Amino acid sequence: MKQVIATRLMHWKKQWIGLVFWLLFPLIAALSVTMIINTLQEDAKVPVGVVLEEQTVAAEELVEKIEAASFIRMEVLSEQEALHDLEKHEIDSVFVIHEKFEQNIKQNNRTRLITGYQSDMSFAYVPVKEMIISHVQQETGRAKAAFAVKKLEKQYNGQEEWTFEEITAKSKDIQREENLLDTALTFKGTPEAVNDNPRLFPVWGLWGIFSLLSTLLVFDWVIKEKQSKAIQRLVFSRWSLKSYLLQNLVLYTVVMFTVDLFTAGSLYFIFGEWISPISLFVYRLLISTAAFLFACLFKKPFYYYTMSFVLTLVIGISSGALLPSAIATDWDWNWFDLINPLGPVLSENYLSFWPAAVVLSFVLWLFRKEQYHA
Repeated sequence: MKQVIATRLMHWKKQWIGLVFWLLFPLIAALSVTMIINTLQEDAKVPVGVVLEEQTVAAEELVEKIEAASFIRMEVLSEQEALHDLEKHEIDSVFVIHEKFEQNIKQNNRTRLITGYQSDMSFAYVPVKEMIISHVQQETGRAKAAFAVKKLEKQYNGQEEWTFEEITAKSKDIQREENLLDTALTFKGTPEAVNDNPRLFPVWGLWGIFSLLSTLLVFDWVIKEKQSKAIQRLVFSRWSLKSYLLQNLVLYTVVMFTVDLFTAGSLYFIFGEWISPISLFVYRLLISTAAFLFACLFKKPFYYYTMSFVLTLVIGISSGALLPSAIATDWDWNWFDLINPLGPVLSENYLSFWPAAVVLSFVLWLFRKEQYHA
């Protein structure tokens, strides 16, 4: 094995630029695509101006609710700046939270709590207004309930005196614990987990498809080694061609898995996206073995490169890694989950037709009769 490593290092010394590029390509490509998509999604949010005339708990909670909306990019401005930007159509709409907002809510007074402004080009004013009204009605409902509780205390001479803040805080706790509204999305009978901040493309799905492509392109060494004149010297060595290729397969797999671990740490640090090391190892082992077997079918690198790109594109589209999941679902390609090579990465599904086919093909290749030792 030491001699194989020394021989491979001699090859890598001449080709280190291309090797390093393709080893880091999945990480670089996944980072680039994800950051570009995040930037485009941020720019696509509707700009809304909010004017705060008082700094109270109730007003700040309302601002947080507006800011938490996935389709809104909120800016806190002065009234003059907000109306000026609205006139220039730099923001979609303006909402002014007036003074005594919290006091009026506590007094169950719903008059002139908030004033909204829109222009002739505003298109998100209505949904934002309805969202704000819903939150304000929720707060006024709590205030009304607090007044009712205080009234009942006086009417029945209650021993415990609850303050307004304690009653509203308790109502919030009950709402949070009881989970009054629980919505689950289902597509064609299959329950789907609800993500409050879904990505258009899953980070590990992108990495998985780019990693598959880079692995296929790196494994062109199989074709080049089999066609090399130097390989004829194996006749005079203690290695057969099969043994030589297997040792190189192990070496490449170890090197690429080391890079995968670095990638996992980088993506977790940047995006907070984690993947099980077992899933990472299984995926690396499967795609390295599959790329090795796939390269053994070709004699000319050009045809191998062409089919590698075609295969990666088909797998990327059908698995949902290169298309939003909703589009992939509409195409009714759910059957592809049974043979999806990205299964260990996307769903930690290790038992499917894909791993079984790779293992069986590799066993058949191991035990097939060699025609020559060169």
